[in-house]
Amino acid sequence: MMTKAYPLGPWFAHLAGPERCLAVEVDAAFWESGVQALPPGRLVSMFESAADWQVWECHPEGEELIIQIEGELVLVLDRDGAEERVRLKAGEFAIVPKGVWHTADVPVAGRAIYITPGEGTQSRER
Repeated sequence: MMTKAYPLGPWFAHLAGPERCLAVEVDAAFWESGVQALPPGRLVSMFESAADWQVWECHPEGEELIIQIEGELVLVLDRDGAEERVRLKAGEFAIVPKGVWHTADVPVAGRAIYITPGEGTQSRER
């Protein structure tokens, strides 16, 4: 198989165990059924945030690593009904604990890389 460059955003990298990486195209079919068809592992994605998130999310299968590469993000974690806020500036990262509901405010538009245990991810309106 030939090595190829993929644009992070429309494509995710899927870390499927210690020996395998998959390039995954992110389209409507991916969100409908493709994410469930992936082997166990972690999704590597990049998203741009220009406004506060409109949802809360939770990853019951493991911790999420968020690496801020541009701008600023304020993670808001729901710790048993109390909010914990963590400001991320470019070049900083945070680890969201397994099973903790979280959202984000965006004081400065930017981009972040997310390494997420995608299986079982839940979301609810903010």
